[in-house]
Amino acid sequence: MEIIWHGELCFTLKGKKTTVVIDPYADGKHLLKTIRADTVLLTNDYNEKAKLVEGAEDAKIFNWPGEYEVKGAAVVGIPVYTSQKEEGDPAKGRIVAFSMMMDDIRLCHLGLLGEDLDDETLSKIGDVDILMVPIAGTHSLDAKKAHAAIEAIEPRLVIPMNYKEDQIEPMLKEMGIAEPKKFDVYDIKSKEQLPEEITDFVLLNPTP
Repeated sequence: MEIIWHGELCFTLKGKKTTVVIDPYADGKHLLKTIRADTVLLTNDYNEKAKLVEGAEDAKIFNWPGEYEVKGAAVVGIPVYTSQKEEGDPAKGRIVAFSMMMDDIRLCHLGLLGEDLDDETLSKIGDVDILMVPIAGTHSLDAKKAHAAIEAIEPRLVIPMNYKEDQIEPMLKEMGIAEPKKFDVYDIKSKEQLPEEITDFVLLNPTP
């Protein structure tokens, strides 16, 4: 499997049988029209953004909680909230995190999660091999809360997302990492490549 980060919350996951794109976006500089996908996962109600992916008219698009069987992947959409959650308004700040099995590897994308994870949500997420976690702190987890989410989920590998260059240092300090591993593309053949006793941490260079 190849894991490619395009910046913000957007990833391409290229498995043996399927390609999944999560949260495509455009900011005037990064138009993700060169990406092709069988499945597009949207952590928020971004239907228009799905059109940025080539072949989106033929792809399966999911942006709500539930369990999905797609070509080469089993996906679970889990309701969570950003930091904009408000009591009495169940729709305010509500998004979808995704836990999925591809190539016998369990991946989890937390979207703009901004709250602590309760036991029910952790149970739905399951045993995670690779976790994609936000760290910027704008409507989402900051470095300290992201570290708490990592400790609760206990993944074998963490890939941070939704941050600017000057926001990575607090996360590295929280994780106790001096020299993080960096990749343009993270290529994993099987989960046996991942550590069993510790949580590894990698930075991906954004690929337009």
